[in-house]
Amino acid sequence: MKIDAYLSGVIDKYIKQSKQEKTEKVNIRETKESQLQTTNKDVDKVEISKEAKLLSEVLGDDSSKAQRLEEVRLQLEKGTYKPPIDEIANAILKEWKGE
Repeated sequence: MKIDAYLSGVIDKYIKQSKQEKTEKVNIRETKESQLQTTNKDVDKVEISKEAKLLSEVLGDDSSKAQRLEEVRLQLEKGTYKPPIDEIANAILKEWKGE
């Protein structure tokens, strides 16, 4: 009885399987590395310029807006609120014209 033929088939299968496992490990490692690179590159960033910060300060903060809203609310309750009709109409026309 010859055992060499049987063993060579088993050994060939073992070698083939181990090569396949190594290839899969390399593929998994490459996939993880590419995912890390992708996530590092695709991170969104927001940078606010000095000019934008200055403009924000000039236009006012939330407390002045809240104060203005409170004033308007009180005027509405008293019935003394007079909206700037000309400014509102001009803004509507500009929006309508697409300016």
